[in-house]
Amino acid sequence: MTITVHESPAASFLYSPSVPKENTPYEFTNTSVGAIRYKWEFGDNDTLATTSMLPVSHIYNTAGFYSVCLIAFNEFGCSDTLCQQVTAIVSPLTDVPNAFTPNGDGVNDEVFVKGYGISKMTWKIYNRWGQLVFTSLSLNDGWDGRYKGELQPQDVYAYVLSIDFTDGTQLRKKGDITLLR
Repeated sequence: MTITVHESPAASFLYSPSVPKENTPYEFTNTSVGAIRYKWEFGDNDTLATTSMLPVSHIYNTAGFYSVCLIAFNEFGCSDTLCQQVTAIVSPLTDVPNAFTPNGDGVNDEVFVKGYGISKMTWKIYNRWGQLVFTSLSLNDGWDGRYKGELQPQDVYAYVLSIDFTDGTQLRKKGDITLLR
């Protein structure tokens, strides 16, 4: 019986910023050798599986210390793991743009709530007649200027935003967004 032993991959990565900065995403650069697929574990129950060595970015939602692990796999299923500790400094913060241009050019085609330290949110957008045209419960869900599949006219739309931050504070905000064509 012939047994073939293959070399194990070597998991390795760099990260920046090397000194923690408030409300700043971390960028992780994969420097592994001998691997074809990777699994990132960011220490906050968020993971990413990839076959790319391109840098990945991660935003922490709560301040703290996190053990970031990269598991590198070779074509034979052998793996190697490297873990490094990072520190996230997160201060509750949020903002909403006051205009967007959903014209299909790839720039400002959707409007999103932006922020840090958000644990829960409800964002509702209304037209000038008080009709609810959009609701979102996630920073990742933006409004594309449509209601029931129909493009909405250029106009000013009102919004109500309710946020619970990870530090226990809350924010209730009202404002308007101009849809430009």
